[in-house]
Amino acid sequence: MESLPNPIDRAGVLEAFKQVADPDSALDAYVASYLWGYAQANFGPYRAERVIRLNTDLENGQNFAADLHELAEKAMTSGGNAAFEHIVKRRQANRKFFDQWGPAFATKYISFATKASSRVATTPILDSIVAKWFSEHCKEIGPLWLNWNSAGSYRRYTACMAQWAAELGIEAEQVEQLIFRRD
Repeated sequence: MESLPNPIDRAGVLEAFKQVADPDSALDAYVASYLWGYAQANFGPYRAERVIRLNTDLENGQNFAADLHELAEKAMTSGGNAAFEHIVKRRQANRKFFDQWGPAFATKYISFATKASSRVATTPILDSIVAKWFSEHCKEIGPLWLNWNSAGSYRRYTACMAQWAAELGIEAEQVEQLIFRRD
């Protein structure tokens, strides 16, 4: 926490993700993304702690930090869609996997992990603001479900964002940021 800028910003969170090399640093990056994502709401630390607590039971083989590290590695080597699909498959096998960690914050984690990698394209964040914008402006894409039942919505979203980014000559995450800001 001491190494993060105050106030927290995208660059500070990205720096935490560039340091991911093991479960502990993956957990540090997770905390940074939560602090950034909830910066205006002031309950990021509470939510981050709750998810860590609910997903860590080392005596029973539940290691949230190790699972985060595995997710970061998947995102950094195979891309955001593969990382999202990884969570979907794990949750299909165990509904308590990443308990109380929703897709919106998972896509923040995935987005920063992909941005920290030189091997894959940065995957944009999909949260409720972006999903609502799509429902109002892009009905032809179909609904973007912000849940763990299917990776199809996320794949449609990332494909659309990649296409728009190519047409605009910018990165997909920049398109997401424009939508988020409603520019």
